[in-house]
Amino acid sequence: VVGADGAESAVRRALGVDRNPPGHLAVALRAYAPAPAGTPEQRLMLTAEGWPAYAWSFPIGDGRANVGYGEVLAGAPVSRARLLARLTELLGIPADALQACRAHHLPLSSWRPAHRDGRVLLAGDAASLINPFTGEGIYYAVLSGALAGAAALNGAGAGVVYRRALRRQLGRHLRHTTAAAALAGRPAMADAGVRAAAADQRVFDDLVELGLGQGLLTLRTAGRTAGRATTRAATEASQAALHRVLART
Repeated sequence: VVGADGAESAVRRALGVDRNPPGHLAVALRAYAPAPAGTPEQRLMLTAEGWPAYAWSFPIGDGRANVGYGEVLAGAPVSRARLLARLTELLGIPADALQACRAHHLPLSSWRPAHRDGRVLLAGDAASLINPFTGEGIYYAVLSGALAGAAALNGAGAGVVYRRALRRQLGRHLRHTTAAAALAGRPAMADAGVRAAAADQRVFDDLVELGLGQGLLTLRTAGRTAGRATTRAATEASQAALHRVLART
């Protein structure tokens, strides 16, 4: 059995695996809206309120845009009304222009259930495979689903094969995304990372691959970001996180 049934996975519950704890669980509201007039563009609107949090707008080619807002849950639940209010405020879209609004949880990979031996495997969101740095999960879902499908051919040995395959493909990367998310949790460091990416295409490419693929927190990116940090505490945090990552690499 491959449990690829999302963040509220019934297969995961049947295995007795708890939901991700606060700080390792995000929530997002996604909708569709008319795309802004003019040249199509992608927009990301970062906000200090509820940080880490951001709104997005991506044109999808049919005159509409995929829009949404998400934030990490630190404790108390976040209402749908709040998510909707933040989306409309940050993107300047009236609520009555939104279609197909849907809220969902995002279990972050900074807290993942152990993959057990046996014939029951968890993939994608059900396995808490959501990038804690960006909230992206499609890449992990496709990769883990393919690995689980291949491992299932091993019968009772599927769990061992799958666990090893995930570790080989994503283990190092997931450690780096956890470190990057910890850094981005400090607004000064997030700002420094954005400015470093704007100044150096290689840093930009590193961060895109880290956030959307299987990239790593490179020495170049960590160094450029630390160099643009505006506070001593932020610089020290960057250096400490980098040392932790390198020690386990």
